[in-house]
Amino acid sequence: MVLKNMVKNSVDNIWLFDYDLTLYGEDERCVLNSLDHRIAEYVQRTVGGSFEHATAIRKEYLQLYGTTLSGLMAVNHIDPDDFFDFIHQPEFLVYPKPSPQKATLLQSLLGRRVVFTNGRCDWSEAGMLAMGIRSCIEHIFDLKQMDWVGKPHESAYCKIKEFLVCCYGKGIRLLPNSSIIMVEDSLRNLTPAHELGWTTILVNPNIDAPDWVDYHVKHLMDLPDIMEMQV
Repeated sequence: MVLKNMVKNSVDNIWLFDYDLTLYGEDERCVLNSLDHRIAEYVQRTVGGSFEHATAIRKEYLQLYGTTLSGLMAVNHIDPDDFFDFIHQPEFLVYPKPSPQKATLLQSLLGRRVVFTNGRCDWSEAGMLAMGIRSCIEHIFDLKQMDWVGKPHESAYCKIKEFLVCCYGKGIRLLPNSSIIMVEDSLRNLTPAHELGWTTILVNPNIDAPDWVDYHVKHLMDLPDIMEMQV
């Protein structure tokens, strides 16, 4: 954990939480693995060949385009809703376990709480319902609302900022940029947030944080360690 000045638990805070491997952690990677398997099946259905070949393309698109979907749209001209309708069929997926401790933690965070995700909202909605934390989140800002161009593209951050203004009023523009706190497992997705002056919290037990990251914790439940609060 990188500990600088403690994060103030303020009513002015706007918390932007990633969903996958952030609201649920690395210890439940089977959740994301089930989705990745389904994505590879969609890629295989689209491009043909073996499942192994489709998995390699899935990873290549993710690296080159930011999301596998962006690659499929650019190269294979697929319909994004068709993609999500296929990969989000619940009988093929694993969901996170109930976590009343996370609900208690999230409810203790003052300010606004929003999920900012590169998935379509039904995936994070179902997962948060499974964990018992859906009522702790005011809004889900998903890839469809980003016009299918997600993090780390600059347009995604512009769109979420305008969404916040629309939801919470133009006074949001007067708050310090650091009042927006982005909680993410991906350094690549945190980089634009840092450049905008937002507070960055990396939630990832597997990588070291560069100096520009404001805070680094291994798990969401470690947030109290970096905050001026009692949970």
